[in-house]
Amino acid sequence: MPIYLTETLRYVVVRGSRETPLPHPSKEIKVFRRTKIAATIVAMATATALVGPAAVAAPQPPRPVGYVDQFMSGTPSPLAAFNWKQRAIDYDSFAYNWNQPGAHRTIYADTTHNNMTTDSYKMPSYYGDLRIDGTTATDGNQEALGQLASVVGASLVGVNKANQGGYNYVDMSRTFFHPSLGIALNGSRPDVNGGADSWWYTTLANSLYMMLGDQYPTSNNMTTIQTSIADKYYAAVVALGGANANFDGQGFNFNTMTRYAGVRNEGGDGATGTAAILLWAYSRFGDPKYLQGAKWSLDYLERSNGRLYYEILPVLAPYLAARMNAQFGTNYDVGRLFNGILDVNPVRPTWGSMRGQWGGYDVGGLQGQIIDNYGPGSGGYGFAMNTFAASFLAPTVKYDTRFANSVGKYMLHMSNASRFYYPDQLPAANQGDGSRWINAPEKVLAYEGLREEFNGTRPMATSDVTRFGYGGGDSDLGLYGSAWVGFLGATVADTNVANVRRVDLNALDFYGDKGLPRYLYYNPNNVAASIQVTVPTASSVYDAVSDTLLSSSVTGTTTIVVPPGSSRVIVLGAANGSLTRSGGKTFINGATVSYRSGAPDLAYGQPVTASSTTNGNVAANLTDGTTARRWESQTADPQWVTVELPNTSTVNRVVMRWEVASAKAFNVQVSPDNATWTNVYTTTNGPGGTQTVTFNPVTAKFLRVLMTQRNTGWAYSMFDLEVYNDNLAASAPTSASSTTNGNLSSYLTDANLSTRWESQTTDPQSVTIDLGSQQTVGRVVTRWEVASAKSYQIRVSPDNVNWTTVYTTTAGAGGIQNNAFTPVSGRYVKVDMTQRNTVYAYSIYDLEVYGQ
Repeated sequence: MPIYLTETLRYVVVRGSRETPLPHPSKEIKVFRRTKIAATIVAMATATALVGPAAVAAPQPPRPVGYVDQFMSGTPSPLAAFNWKQRAIDYDSFAYNWNQPGAHRTIYADTTHNNMTTDSYKMPSYYGDLRIDGTTATDGNQEALGQLASVVGASLVGVNKANQGGYNYVDMSRTFFHPSLGIALNGSRPDVNGGADSWWYTTLANSLYMMLGDQYPTSNNMTTIQTSIADKYYAAVVALGGANANFDGQGFNFNTMTRYAGVRNEGGDGATGTAAILLWAYSRFGDPKYLQGAKWSLDYLERSNGRLYYEILPVLAPYLAARMNAQFGTNYDVGRLFNGILDVNPVRPTWGSMRGQWGGYDVGGLQGQIIDNYGPGSGGYGFAMNTFAASFLAPTVKYDTRFANSVGKYMLHMSNASRFYYPDQLPAANQGDGSRWINAPEKVLAYEGLREEFNGTRPMATSDVTRFGYGGGDSDLGLYGSAWVGFLGATVADTNVANVRRVDLNALDFYGDKGLPRYLYYNPNNVAASIQVTVPTASSVYDAVSDTLLSSSVTGTTTIVVPPGSSRVIVLGAANGSLTRSGGKTFINGATVSYRSGAPDLAYGQPVTASSTTNGNVAANLTDGTTARRWESQTADPQWVTVELPNTSTVNRVVMRWEVASAKAFNVQVSPDNATWTNVYTTTNGPGGTQTVTFNPVTAKFLRVLMTQRNTGWAYSMFDLEVYNDNLAASAPTSASSTTNGNLSSYLTDANLSTRWESQTTDPQSVTIDLGSQQTVGRVVTRWEVASAKSYQIRVSPDNVNWTTVYTTTAGAGGIQNNAFTPVSGRYVKVDMTQRNTVYAYSIYDLEVYGQ
């Protein structure tokens, strides 16, 4: 039975160019068009009741991620099906077998009672690791990064680690929590430096403990442990500067509560992990200080432009930022955080995501050293642990569907390339241990890493045991990396279409709302893909990408059609449920099925012109949504760039993401016709970097940045130019005392000055806007038609019942009224009109609400 989607957005990405340290493929131009896509949903087990067209909100345009677009083809090669969930279950069965049938033991009793009064257990980091498996092995050498991850990962795929074969591995994990310090550490031995030796080792252990608490909230001492961890990390953020927290450095001493500068900058791992710990703690315990600490931590990444990927934890940053944006109204640049992970970065210039082919194997998405300068061999070196952890990119799409295509493509490539870590997925000649494990029980263990080249062989599965002698064992298999396979196994599954993966968007959203199943399906093909989806109980079917209800009730096996080069985010809601929208969210029977995060970038995908360009760095790169490309001028003053906005729009904020070659003196200007210009912002001391400028709301069709003095001897260069209207009322629900002539109250918040609300011809009249949640309100802009109000009041309410008057006038002049007042908190904003300026009704084009 066909269901027709209304105005589903398709797009073709064609890239611009910019200079980078690595070669890029040829580029094209981005083109957007709207097309009606027929989506067929066939209920094969139970007949489907279909509904008519629902009111559809404007879909959010896709937001490309530069690395994904540039270095990942449509379908990876060689492609093969792989059951990641089963591999995770098989790993757990092998590693947690106390009667190990393999060559080496994988689990031992630990009777030292470190940090606890009962026995625990220990596992080696490498298969055959002599630090635990040898005759001189000692207790305390187990690592949380592998052992805790193995408990969390197995739990993600359905293994009950609190009662497995008579063992409670959750409780025994307390050996990593140090009560005297108040946090967990990577090891169980007595603390000597307060965890200061490494941000990433220490904070990863505590992040894993918070994940474990989501899975086993009633486990022994879990609440006490989690509260202690959260309190210590909040105190650390305060000690680092609170709102201006500086995480730079190698680590943090939780004994002295001081930052340790060290010899490297792991601050990105520290800040991201801290944000995760505190956001999850807020979700569990509700203490607002945790939410504030999470924000301060992400603010550090935003100030640092997000390019602080030292080891592992920054792969959570896009997800955390998207969740904060959707749930708490922040405005973090999720796209920049993606690029900070997937591309090269300044704190560890050789660290990021692999690209291209190694010896005929597509390796895009593997995480590690893009260029490896240590030990024998050459080229890149991907690590299993870091790659499996990148599954945390998936839940980003739950909160920001603009990244559905990029994340879908990444997860397809990463999950396929991750197979090559395993002995049963590569020829013996491409393995450091040869054919030893191909048909052995150990085939469920991953090699620690995959090297681009080793002694002329490309690629080569290997480890740091071979390179540096770590662990002193006789195997390249890494238990610590293998331990993370459950994160991928819980997230990715094959479908009936060979190159389409089902990506579970709830699996890694710890402490999130997981009440409704949510799955991402990305289709890399140039023809539509028909995906069979199992719906176990009667459910409605909703696509969050197009914000469309596809069916009111489905049961059994259903076919979802995914258009070519596009994505669906399928949410299964209540059968025959009511679809409503409020405050940037869409609901089915009150359960959230999609978010619209933050104000849209009005410049995204829009035409741009410039006074000059050079080196192929064209002006179109300014509005392509990625910092992987840039505009560059000639080396002369003045220079300018102009963006044409989609309509005559209200704007009040501009974000300029400068390359090093920034402007010291510049003006931001607006124009209705690209001829007459008005200055809205001027500076002679521009600092470069990411620069945000705000000004009173103005209407414009064109926006220009006029640059008159440079900060360097080079030309001007900018990665992105973004334009916003931070109107809290945008697309918000409205109501009115009356309407007439088809001029509805909903037109007040549609950002379209060609539509208007019109009342009946009586006094008084009123209009009310529901902001969706409590907001700080400090200014209301009323864009009157000729039929304006002479006397009116602006009121704010928390509940649509109790009102506070914040502005009153008896001399309203019509036109555009910009009414500012002392900021107050409220959810509802109402304009009460009591006297007209004309004999006609009241009529308003747009009603805008701002925080200040």
